[in-house]
This record gives sequence, C-alpha cells and structure tokens, in this order.
Amino acid sequence: MRYINPLLWSAAADILSLFIALTLAGSANPLIRAVSAICTLSVLVCVIGTLGVKTAAADCKTGKYSPAAAVGMALSAASAPLISWLTLFLTAGSDFDFYRWYKLINGWGIQLCNFINPDASASALDIDEILLMMPVSAAPAIVFVCAYTIGRKNA
Repeated sequence: MRYINPLLWSAAADILSLFIALTLAGSANPLIRAVSAICTLSVLVCVIGTLGVKTAAADCKTGKYSPAAAVGMALSAASAPLISWLTLFLTAGSDFDFYRWYKLINGWGIQLCNFINPDASASALDIDEILLMMPVSAAPAIVFVCAYTIGRKNA
C-alpha cells in the first residue's frame, strides 16, 4: 500500500488538474493559459506535497525512515507520467499518435505541453520538444522528494 498511495494521489491530482485545464483550455489567450498552468501545477504541488509531508511525519513517528522507500514512493507517484513520456519518445515519428493521450495522462502539465507545442498531433513534435517534456513528466517525483525532505526536517 505504501507504493500504491502515491500512484493514487498522483491520479487524483491529474483528475483535479484536468478539470481546471480543460475548463480553461479553450482560450487562445496566453495569459489565461499561463494562469491555467499555474493552477494545475499548484494542484499537483498541493496534493503530492501533502502526501510527502504526511508520509515523512508518519515515518518519523514509526522510525521506519528509508531513503530507498522515499525514492520508490516518488517514482511511484511519477510512474504514469514517466511511462507516458517514454511511450511518447519511443513512438515519435511513427504512425501511432500518442501526444493527445500524453497530455491527458499528464493533466497537470497540459498547458506546459501546449506552451512547448500546441498542436494535438505527435507528428508536429520534434525530438527537442519531446526531450523538453521529460522534466515535466518527472514533476510528481520532484515534488514528492522535496516535500518529504521538508517534512523530515520539520518532524
């Protein structure tokens, strides 16, 4: 359950972010898109950050601190985005158009992806744009590790 929780919390952040992103996605106004990106990333930070702090506090209480477990939970939180990025990378240039699905799987980063390349087709992506999306996919793991570290120091 320890590694499933981050995956579920990440899915919850994605669903909440999709609600915000799809509500504001119809606008071509860059300011509205920027606000949408800030809001969806804030949802990710709040949800995954809360999990990281709670997990750190629980680990301090029980004395079950393990850096490997924390990294494993961070990777669990980022597993869907990282697997989707890998799929996007491997299918680049093929007939399989995965970019639309990539945006939905990473709902908290949909506006960031639109800033990188607003097209909905994977054929419009070049390799540099795909590589630029990799750190976006790692965001849940980065947020979890930062929040867990802060939670350990404050506990």
